[in-house]
Amino acid sequence: MAFVVKPLQSFTAEAQAQDSRKLYLYQIDPLLIEEEDGFNLRYYDDPKVIAHIEAFCESFMDGRYVPPMVVRALDDGRIVVIEGHCRRRGLRMAIARGARIGLVSVIPFRGNDAERVEVMLRSAQGLKLEALDVARGYLRLRDMGFSAADIAASQSKSEARVRQMLLLAQADPQVQALVRGRHVSPDAAIEALIEHGDVAAEVLGRKLDAARQEGRFRLTKAAPRQPRPSRKTVEKVFANVEAAAVHLPPDLPKQARALQKLPEDERAARMVQVNAQLLMALAQAVKEIERMKARQARRLAKCDAVGQEQTVVQLETV
Repeated sequence: MAFVVKPLQSFTAEAQAQDSRKLYLYQIDPLLIEEEDGFNLRYYDDPKVIAHIEAFCESFMDGRYVPPMVVRALDDGRIVVIEGHCRRRGLRMAIARGARIGLVSVIPFRGNDAERVEVMLRSAQGLKLEALDVARGYLRLRDMGFSAADIAASQSKSEARVRQMLLLAQADPQVQALVRGRHVSPDAAIEALIEHGDVAAEVLGRKLDAARQEGRFRLTKAAPRQPRPSRKTVEKVFANVEAAAVHLPPDLPKQARALQKLPEDERAARMVQVNAQLLMALAQAVKEIERMKARQARRLAKCDAVGQEQTVVQLETV
């Protein structure tokens, strides 16, 4: 793909529908590039974002390479950034500190409003958006008419994850503040929203207080509970063990104590005779336990494969 560098006059005057085999770069006065109010999802008070912008500033001041911003020419002649908001702020900061940068290269954006949001969300340049900002971006796309499936396809995410993020985007401000302040992980917040709905903030507050008393300062998603055997399985195992107990020889406790005193290798070589009925009952109990383990393994594998099916069902109304 060829690069064609053009001046600013061309950028604002042309229809921007040039030969698709060429990538057009335009030379633009950096002070003409604006931000569109409310478009970018970045939380600029985040210390990581501040440091990220500062790093761009240093790169501009030192003359190092910085990737071109993607910009769009509006009908009124203004030029707004679509992808590269932190670069723009770092550039302005460098100029304010005395850097002489007369022109910068930019790439023209061609697409509709929804595509602008998509570009911003999946941008691979620089610092990744925080989970809450991504959630707000998904909500913006949904408000533009995108379904959860559309957003999932656009962002290479599962539909279940998109629904979870939409739930976070519409959460109570108190819940979002806990996530923004990194007191609660996004997944822990989503879990609380699914289980507790409107009182999620209150529940998270109590859990966070309890965590702090234990010396932890961030609430994360609870580890999945280990599956418990069903009542039916427990009853079958107990029935077989009780049946085996009936056939235990009276002197078995005495034999067991004598065997316990032997070295392990010698004890392993000893043979003990038992009633056939006892052996069959114990074997049946072991068989029930193995069946239970197999069912649990299949259930866990199925949940992993479908991306937490229970969560998807609970989020169908999002």
